[in-house]
Formats: sequence, structure tokens, C-alpha cells
Amino acid sequence: MIEDYEALIIGAGPAGLTAGLYLMRAGIRTLVCEKVLPGGAPLNTGRIENYPGFPEGISGRELMDRFAAQARAFGLAIREFSEVKGVSRTEGRFIVSLNDGEAAADGLIVASGSEPVKLGIPGEIELAGRGISYCATCDGMFFKGLDVAVIGGGDSAIEEALSLANIVKKVYVVHRRDSLRAQKILKERAFNNPRMEFLWNSRPVEVVGTREVEGLIVEDTVTGKRNTVAVSGVFFYVGYEPNTAFVGEYVDCDPTGYIITDDRCATREPGLYAAGDVRKKPLRQISTAVGDGAVAAVSLERYILERKG
Repeated sequence: MIEDYEALIIGAGPAGLTAGLYLMRAGIRTLVCEKVLPGGAPLNTGRIENYPGFPEGISGRELMDRFAAQARAFGLAIREFSEVKGVSRTEGRFIVSLNDGEAAADGLIVASGSEPVKLGIPGEIELAGRGISYCATCDGMFFKGLDVAVIGGGDSAIEEALSLANIVKKVYVVHRRDSLRAQKILKERAFNNPRMEFLWNSRPVEVVGTREVEGLIVEDTVTGKRNTVAVSGVFFYVGYEPNTAFVGEYVDCDPTGYIITDDRCATREPGLYAAGDVRKKPLRQISTAVGDGAVAAVSLERYILERKG
């Protein structure tokens, strides 16, 4: 049996929850499908300091719990552990195939976010969950008092490295360039942290270990010389890729897979909108995801009302 709604949202991160809140306030029957738990990427952030309204900062989990609670207060249905397998269109309506059934709606918002990029080096897959991680907030405590490596030099990498430095004995930051790409304030904190050491012009080539991580082989990008760093954990922060495979035929994407929309968050398919990290745009932050979610919801509301005549 296909469940019937006016609007469907794929993904319960900041964009999806904001869109759901707006649609429910507009009286649009809406279902949000989330493949894991509500919150999205911010769940993996220990401390958020650049979201307005929280001068002392707030943990990513607490902030997203507040997002979800507010949306549910307006009656939004959030289905957890409901993964989208495919999207089709019949007689002008969208049919979404889920791992736990099917749902139909007049309009659809894709807010499925993105996932960490895998480097694919030897040992990365084999030792996943045994010292390999993509989330310091989730797994940091497993490495208390140990040495770890963080791969990357952007905001996410340095934020997580600083978080780990409060728990572990030492953090090696492995970066392929000779300077960080992170914000100035993060760089200052990192350089002043005695538990952090920087391996410049270095790239990881192999994670070594039998049953668990025992070390990381890094290569100097200038000399080609290789060296093994003894660590018990390796955290990867080398970028993200959008979750768009299930909706490919209905949208246009840029070369990196992000969905192309107009300023109303509309795709080339009438009634289909994209919001948040899955959308092509110059900045991916909680604040921009919230803005996307609001714009996509208002656009979809108007589309649905026009269909009703």
C-alpha cells in the first residue's frame, strides 16, 4: 500500500527539518524520510560557534535535537531508518520507494546531504571501525590517551582535530599542502595546541595494521620519501560527495554531482526541489541549509496550491 502525502522530504538534516517545519505551518501534509536519525551532518560536530542565536556555542547534537523537536511540535512526521531506494513519477505525482514501503506526493524536496569521501588507500576499508573513522565526535573517546592522525586541512579537519586534542595524547594533522585552508580562528587554536603536530606536504598512502590500526604510512609530496607514523586511529576529512544517485534522471548535476537549481531551489523537474548540502552552491553551512529549506518549502507550497487550482 502506498502512503499518500502532499509533500515528501528526503533527509532530516537542517534543510529537511526546516522545510518540514515551514510546510506543516502552511498546512501541507508532509513526511520526512531519514535513512538514519534526524540531524544530518551537524550531529558529527562537537561544538558549533557560528550559528546565530547561541553566543556561547552549542553542540551539533543539541542544536539538531531542537530542530527536530520544533518541527515535530507542528506535527511533522519524521520516519527514521527509512532509506530511499528510488524515485519515479506517475500521473504527475512522485513515488518514492523506501526500504520500508512506498510513499506518494505532489511535490518532493531532496535534502539528502553528502557523505565523506573515501580515499581508497590500502587499509582504509579493511580497518573501518577498527581505528578508521570519519567522525571524531562519534568515536573520539575510543582513543583516549592514544595517538591519532587527522587527514585534511580544511575547517572540518581542524575542528575535529581540536576536538580530539581534548581526549587523545597526540594528534598528527596530515596535510598535502604547506598551509591550512581552515578559518583563521581555527588555525590559531590549532597552532597553539601543544597536543597537535603538523605533517606538511604529506599525503597518506596506506593504513597499516592487522586486526586494528597500528600506523599510517605518509609520503612527502616534495621528496617522495615515505615514513610510518605510529597511531591507533586515523580520521579522514578530505571532502564530501552528494547523495543523489536515487534521483539522477530527474535532475541536472554539476561535474561533482551536486544538484543544479534556480534561486527558488527548483530543479528542471516541476515539483522537485533541492536544499542543503546536496545542492550546488558556494557555501555549505547550517545557516545556508536552513535558508535553502525555507526557500524550497515556500516554493513547493506554491506549486502544490497551483496544482489544486
